[in-house]
Amino acid sequence: SPSRRRIQDSMRQKFPKARWFSYDPIDHGIHERAATQAFGQAVRPVFRYDQAKTILSLNCDFIGAEEDAHNNIRRYTKGRKVEKPGDSMSRLYAVESLFTLTGVNADHRLRLPASAVIQVAAAIAAECGVSLSGIARPATEHAKWISECAKDLVANRGAALVVAGHGQPLAVHLIAHAI
Repeated sequence: SPSRRRIQDSMRQKFPKARWFSYDPIDHGIHERAATQAFGQAVRPVFRYDQAKTILSLNCDFIGAEEDAHNNIRRYTKGRKVEKPGDSMSRLYAVESLFTLTGVNADHRLRLPASAVIQVAAAIAAECGVSLSGIARPATEHAKWISECAKDLVANRGAALVVAGHGQPLAVHLIAHAI
């Protein structure tokens, strides 16, 4: 911001040897790092919610707290409009630890601790035919939800979108890209 830049310039003039550090508790760069690692080249993901028939959100409040929410909302609502008979709208599955705007809009919502998202993501990946090693599957209490979500993702292969929230570890993002 201009105010912050003025303060930094003033500090540099008064204390030329001082260094300015900033810390952001939200890691918005995780989406790029995960996509770069998943695809083997530097990429910046652009999530096309408007073109997806099935969306799986892994603790990702893409219409609330995530970066670029205003564009995400616009794209998401475009995929939810039925303009003529026979049109279908996208379906949204949300796995989340807290009640979010994305969860409120979900057709199917699974609430569980944030630490359990990785196991559910791995189980969905396994149901979709994606092999992952070293990640335990969750208890069978969510097996029906996981199975239905995976069936919907597979049925809409090529028109499905899986996103992980910025608060999730890199492994969850990599599973999302693998699915």
